[in-house]
Amino acid sequence: MRAVILAGGFATRLRPLTLTKPKPLLPILDRPLLDWIITSLVDSGFKEIIISVKYLADAIKNFCNSKYSSDNILFTEERIPLGDAGPLRLINNVYGLNSTFLVVYGDVFSNVDYGKVLEFHKKHSGLATMVVTRVDDPSRYGVVVLDDSGKVVNFVEKPHKKEALSNIVNAGIYVFEPEVIKYVPEKPSKLARDVIPKLVSEGLLYAYVHEGIWSDIGLPSDYLKANFEALRYYYPNGYISSESLVDGAEVIQPTYISANVRLGNLCRVGPYVVIGRDSVIGPAVRIRNSLLFNNVVVDEGSMISYALIGERSLIGKWVRIEPESVIGDEVVIRDEVLIPKKTVILPYKEVDSSIENEGSVIL
Repeated sequence: MRAVILAGGFATRLRPLTLTKPKPLLPILDRPLLDWIITSLVDSGFKEIIISVKYLADAIKNFCNSKYSSDNILFTEERIPLGDAGPLRLINNVYGLNSTFLVVYGDVFSNVDYGKVLEFHKKHSGLATMVVTRVDDPSRYGVVVLDDSGKVVNFVEKPHKKEALSNIVNAGIYVFEPEVIKYVPEKPSKLARDVIPKLVSEGLLYAYVHEGIWSDIGLPSDYLKANFEALRYYYPNGYISSESLVDGAEVIQPTYISANVRLGNLCRVGPYVVIGRDSVIGPAVRIRNSLLFNNVVVDEGSMISYALIGERSLIGKWVRIEPESVIGDEVVIRDEVLIPKKTVILPYKEVDSSIENEGSVIL
């Protein structure tokens, strides 16, 4: 059986992080999201995986070719953006989707058991199965209503929160029979707009309810949450690489510290902090509820809270980075600078004075 990973999106809402890397390669606990997805598919018995790419396609191809057998991973590249339905018709034209196949969005982090999803699909004999999950705010997703048999009887894409018919939403994972392709328009199209409503109206769509961890990585806050959920699930007592030096620092668990990280004396790190490999944290630094990518340097006395810090960024002495700020790759922040709440700094920028207004975008 084949699996399709949809990995061609521009991920504009995750900028500046996705200005330098595609969303599927953003790390979750030091592993690219795409690696989590592929590994799970392989463990579930999928022998052939087709990845639809467009934005920063070469980065995705290079990663996959360096880690997996070229016999198991195939690619289709969109010349124009095709949405999330259009790539299925393209893949069908190139490789032929002539048997039951699985579709996974490349921006979903979960522990969905694909084997159980397939069993559910076969048992119900529908044309399509959608994995669904429960969320607190359904207004950002496609909301479904199920009957007692698990059939989807209503589907509303991104309703107003007060108008949502349930808190059960589309989780971005499907099992399709080949006949679904004829429901896909021969133009750029969306599953939620152009395909799913037709399947629902004809009584052909069932839903498998997933009760485990699930995150749709659409916004920086989602991405941070996904890392924290993974940390809580896989390392509830935290993880510190044996190759890292943390003597003299206080690490509050759960925290994830990758390889070759150095923490200075009197540091206080955690809880819910992820520090990428080869990062250097100076003395008396305080970091909490944040994610630092690889090769980040934070100098003495700085404080980082609820923030994302891109690769190879340099944070000077006595810097304060306030919650919901996102720092792109290779940013330099000089000594004694204040980065207020919700600040976004694009890659390769040097900041040598404090930023006055919350929510600023530094180009």
